[in-house]
Amino acid sequence: MVQIFTLRERLAALPSTVRRRAETSTLRASVIADARAVAPEIPRDADAGHLERAARRLLRRAAQDEFAREGVTRVPLPPADASRAELRRADVPGEASFQAFVEDVLSAVDIAPSPLERDDAVELRDARGSSDAYGLSPEVASDLASYLLCRAHALDDGAEGLEEHLEAQARRIREEVRAALVRQVRVPLELTVARDRHERVVRGEADEGFASPAGGPGDAHATAEERADLGRRARSAFEFAQSEAGRAAFGALRSGAERAYERYGSTRTPPRTPPRT
Repeated sequence: MVQIFTLRERLAALPSTVRRRAETSTLRASVIADARAVAPEIPRDADAGHLERAARRLLRRAAQDEFAREGVTRVPLPPADASRAELRRADVPGEASFQAFVEDVLSAVDIAPSPLERDDAVELRDARGSSDAYGLSPEVASDLASYLLCRAHALDDGAEGLEEHLEAQARRIREEVRAALVRQVRVPLELTVARDRHERVVRGEADEGFASPAGGPGDAHATAEERADLGRRARSAFEFAQSEAGRAAFGALRSGAERAYERYGSTRTPPRTPPRT
C-alpha cells in the first residue's frame, strides 16, 4: 500500500513538475533573447558565462576605442616606428598623463543593477549620442554591460546575490580594462592600430578595421560612417561599370554566360515518348 500511495503522489506531482520545467525553459529563452538584442554574438544556447564575457568585451572594446579617440593625443607616445624594446624603455604606463587617462576611463565604469528593459537597452545602444566613428562611449558600454550582467545573474542558479555578483564582475572588468589600456602602449602592433584609427577618423575615412557594435554597413543599426562607406563603394562600382574597362569586363562575362548556356542549358535527356493507346 505504501508503494501505491507513493506512486499516486508522484503521478499527481507530474503536471506541476512539467509546468515548472517549461516555465524555467521559457524564462531562460527570454533572458537570452534580451541579451542577444544588445549583443547578437551571444549564442542562442548561452549560459551565464557567455553573457558575462560579452559584458567584459564591451568594456574592453570601449576602452580601446577611447584610447584611439583621445588617448593617442593626451598621452606622450614614442615614435610610430618604435620597437617593442623601445616601448618598454619608454615606460608609457608609468607616465602621469597615461595614469590619469586610465583613471578617467575607469571612472566611467559604473556597474550597478540595471533598470533597462530590452527595448531601452537597444535604443540606448543605437542612440546618436551613444557612439561615434570610434565606437561606443565608455559610459554607454558600462550601462549595457550592467544590463548584460543582470541578465547573466538571472540565468545563474547560484546562491550569490545580485549586488555581490555585480561587485565581483566590476572588479574583474576594471582589471581587464586597465590591462587592455596598458597593452595599447606596450605592444607595437596595438599602438599602431590605435594611431591609424585616430588618423583615419580625423581624415574622415571609414574605420574599416573595426566593425560597429551593431553589425555591417547594410544592417539597420549600422553607423553613419559605415553607411557612408557603403555609398562610396556603390558609387565606385557604378563608375567602373560605366567605364570602358567595366563594359569590356561585363561584356566578357555576358559572352561567357551565353556560351555556357548554349553548351549546358539544353537538356540532355530525350523527351519521353507518350504511351501508346
